[in-house]
Amino acid sequence: MITREDVAKRAGVSVSAVSRAMNGRGYVAKDKKEAIYKAVEELGYRPNPLSNSLKNRQTYQLCFFGSDIYNSFYKELFNKMSDYAMDRGYILFYFSNFSVDRVKTMLMDGMIVENDSVAEEVQALLGESFYMPIVTASYGVPVKNLKRIPYVDVDTYDAVELGLAYLKEMGHKKIAFATLYDFFHDSRLHPRHVAFGNQMKPVYGKQFRDYVIDNARNTRPAFARENFFEEGMSGADRFLERNCGATAIICFNDEFALGMLRRFEQLNIRVPEDISILGIDGIENRKYVTPFLSSVSLNIGEQAECCVSTLLDMIEGRKVNYFNSFKPYLSEGNSVKKL
Repeated sequence: MITREDVAKRAGVSVSAVSRAMNGRGYVAKDKKEAIYKAVEELGYRPNPLSNSLKNRQTYQLCFFGSDIYNSFYKELFNKMSDYAMDRGYILFYFSNFSVDRVKTMLMDGMIVENDSVAEEVQALLGESFYMPIVTASYGVPVKNLKRIPYVDVDTYDAVELGLAYLKEMGHKKIAFATLYDFFHDSRLHPRHVAFGNQMKPVYGKQFRDYVIDNARNTRPAFARENFFEEGMSGADRFLERNCGATAIICFNDEFALGMLRRFEQLNIRVPEDISILGIDGIENRKYVTPFLSSVSLNIGEQAECCVSTLLDMIEGRKVNYFNSFKPYLSEGNSVKKL
């Protein structure tokens, strides 16, 4: 096995010079550095990454913890974060089954968490005495401020307001909201639920409940996995049973909306001719269905880049902004009809 001593001997330099050149840290004269790289190529030397990480106390590995591995939004967020991390010289891996013991012994420099509810659970499980740089994505101004954990937020309250304004602009007056959770009894504050209630309760008055298509008594633990598509198909059936007269539905997210689209197609109900549908998220998968789903995009690319750059600021000792915010925006498709 080729070692650094072999490289140093071939290049005619010290072992410490080889170490500085390979790690990119410390001064090495240009001619010596060229000799080292030439020796590395000739000998086929490959440094041991585990050994390097132990010596340098840095692995150049990051973790994205996402319990809901089947969620298309988080998969897309992970892919974009992975690209940004690679551009900065880091590798990002996906971790979906949380274990305190495993997290504390993993070779990684920091963690990005899928949302602030999960971040709160992670922080509690790891304990105050264990420090690791952690950044969380979030989707509405957080109720709690987590110590030592920066937020990268895209406010879904704003997303619902934007979606409702668009549907009204398209001529829709009777708009339903479809969600897989319990709209009225879930103890967690969903900004999407709150936004729809604040906007539409004054409009519908006592009939407000007729326009909320929810899943009574369904609440989501922090580490739960959801099948939004299947829930969307069930939501379509509940919408038809409700018979509230809505001409448009704004859905909790895009996968839920895609499930509704599929079920309506099975029942020969045309979108947007018979019913208009608007999602929230802006995932790429929505363009692979007919009609192309209209959505309020949560700015996945900007959020992904900021999550990575904020985490690297923490790891590399730069000033950290503990609250970063991005605006959602409308991404039109063909699933909303103009009345």
